Amino acid sequence: MIAFLRQLTILKRLIIMLALAAIGTVCFASFSINEQYNNLIAQKQVQIAAQVSTATSMLSALSADLPQSADQQQQQDILNIISQLRYGSNDAYIVINDQNVIISFPESPNLEGRSFEQYIAADGSKPFAQLTRQAKSTTTSHVEYKDNIASTSGVETILAGAQFYPELGWTIIAHASATDVMDSMGSVVINYLIIMMLISIPIFTFFLLLNVSITSPINAAIAAMENIAKGEGDLSQRLDNSGKDEVAKMADAFNDFVIKISAMVSDLKPLGRDLDNDAQHLLVAVEESNQSSELIHSETQSVATAVNEMLATTHDMAQNTYQAADGANNVKQQAEQSHAFMQQTVHETDQLVNELKNAESATHDLGKSSVEISTILDTIGGIADQTNLLALNAAIEAARAGEYGRGFAVVADEVRALATRTQASTNEINKIITDIHNGVESVIKSNTETQEQSIQLQSKALQSQDAMTEILAVIANISDMNTQLASATEEQSQVTEEINRNITRISELTEIAVKTNETNSEAAQSLQTISQTVTETLGQFKTS
Repeated sequence: MIAFLRQLTILKRLIIMLALAAIGTVCFASFSINEQYNNLIAQKQVQIAAQVSTATSMLSALSADLPQSADQQQQQDILNIISQLRYGSNDAYIVINDQNVIISFPESPNLEGRSFEQYIAADGSKPFAQLTRQAKSTTTSHVEYKDNIASTSGVETILAGAQFYPELGWTIIAHASATDVMDSMGSVVINYLIIMMLISIPIFTFFLLLNVSITSPINAAIAAMENIAKGEGDLSQRLDNSGKDEVAKMADAFNDFVIKISAMVSDLKPLGRDLDNDAQHLLVAVEESNQSSELIHSETQSVATAVNEMLATTHDMAQNTYQAADGANNVKQQAEQSHAFMQQTVHETDQLVNELKNAESATHDLGKSSVEISTILDTIGGIADQTNLLALNAAIEAARAGEYGRGFAVVADEVRALATRTQASTNEINKIITDIHNGVESVIKSNTETQEQSIQLQSKALQSQDAMTEILAVIANISDMNTQLASATEEQSQVTEEINRNITRISELTEIAVKTNETNSEAAQSLQTISQTVTETLGQFKTS
């Protein structure tokens, strides 16, 4: 806040102080006016509450002689009496029944018989609904709203109060305009304005005098100091320190300051000449150091470039070595998979040889069985031939027997036919057995050849397995060598990076040294210029 005020002139500060005083006065007057307005509104609300209480008292008196439940005509008579009552400036009461229906509104008869929700004030509120609900819950209520209660006047502030009469379920509402309160407040505001004007005129006059008494000596002091600063630099001048205010004290302090400055300038003039000579010597030394630093920086950059190239080559070697190691690992994995597959092939070949041996044995057994079946069929054929011969002999003997051997002849024919069919079936079976025997011999020959090929395949698979084992050993050795080479290359890369960082750091330090020398050179030149300027500046001041 103080820094902000220092940006303003004393006149502006005084104006701000006067404005704040005026704002405070206006705020106090506004607060007082608002308090008076609130008091008048409260008095108006008390009057409205008294008028509503008068109406409810009359209702109590009118309904005192009525039975417990008055009929509709009796309630209408009471309502007519309440509707004819007037208060204030010919204002009438408003009555709302327990069904929230307006049953009496002399000022707006068109709203009678309608719900209190249909009465909407000019400000958009529903005051009758609010009054009725509050009165039913707290017996009494009051609101303030904007409306036009007279046909000739515009929208104005309306104060309204209500009281609930439970015996009939009616809510009695009284309302009044706050125009008289506004008129009273108008005169109050005018009085406050007159008082404020009477107070502000002497205060403003005193403010002008105060401004002149403060700014005049300050302006004189400013003019004297500008004469010293922008003129010939005559330190023998002094400010007028007559008076006892702060400006006079400031003039005394300035005079003491000028005296000290005068003595200091007298002492600094020979020092300025010495400083100029030292600055020239420093400038020569800095130029020599700068040439040496630039030479070192150039050599260091050359070394750094060579190390960077070597580092890039080392990185490429490390990357290629890692790729070779990865390739060897991949080949190793594939060879291991091939070795596993070869082992599985050898195992399956063994199983195939065993199966073929079992098939050969079963085929031999089948051949023996077919030979035995052929022998049995030959026996059956011989029996069939004998049976056929016996049946023929029996037929001949039956023919000799004549009529007595006829039945035996029929049986002999049947036996001969059966022997003939047996002989035919035996021939067919024998033919089939012969085909089976030929097929068995072919299977035996094929199994023998397949078995020999399987044995050869088993031998070659074992040889491939041994070769794959040797390949795996060689690949493992190559992978280990690649891994060792990659590790060694990585270590060489790390060492090269460390050398590169050190060289880079040396180059950066050398560059910093060069820049520092350049800065020192500039500083030496600046120091020489400053010394010359100081000497020239000190020469402008007059100390006697």
